[in-house]
Amino acid sequence: MTNLRDYYRRNFLYSSHRLYLPQGKERALRTCSECVFFINIVGRTEKRKGCAAMIPKFAGAVKRIPEQVDVVEVLREIGQVGLQECLSCCGKDLSACGFFQPRRD
Repeated sequence: MTNLRDYYRRNFLYSSHRLYLPQGKERALRTCSECVFFINIVGRTEKRKGCAAMIPKFAGAVKRIPEQVDVVEVLREIGQVGLQECLSCCGKDLSACGFFQPRRD
């Protein structure tokens, strides 16, 4: 056991223990569907879920975040590449990101 770093890396029981900071525990236990920033982005023919935290207008949560946003408005703010990132970064069952804020129902 001369190499302790290697011992802990290969020990699966030790690697399953995680240390969460008080602020990070809530983010780790929650999913994107419980977040304020998880909104509907409405296009002409389809409606998809996305993250409003990527949109600068809603990122600071200064303005009220609507339930749904038109895709044209999103394209004006962040462009086509930003829209793709906004739609692909989150999912209903994925764990929440660093922008997580719980919904106030």
